Amino acid sequence: MKGLKEQVLENIEKFPVGEFCPDGGWPKFDNLEVLVYKETPQEDTSVILDIELVYDCEKAGCCFIPGGDNHTRLHKRIKLSDALLEVLN
Repeated sequence: MKGLKEQVLENIEKFPVGEFCPDGGWPKFDNLEVLVYKETPQEDTSVILDIELVYDCEKAGCCFIPGGDNHTRLHKRIKLSDALLEVLN
């Protein structure tokens, strides 16, 4: 089974894109961290994970104001099995 970080990166399109950088900018997943707060095994061999994604949001700049990166967090619950990653909320 792949690592959690790799599975999240492979399924990043399943997360609501509008929630990644609520203050504007573009999400950057180069230094993505996945923190697990709670793990609840299910009867069907899947597991429900309470996770937090930690990543940077790149802020746009212009000729007078430089851009920059903002360290950002996104808290989610996911259902994970060998073949599926589902974002619950």
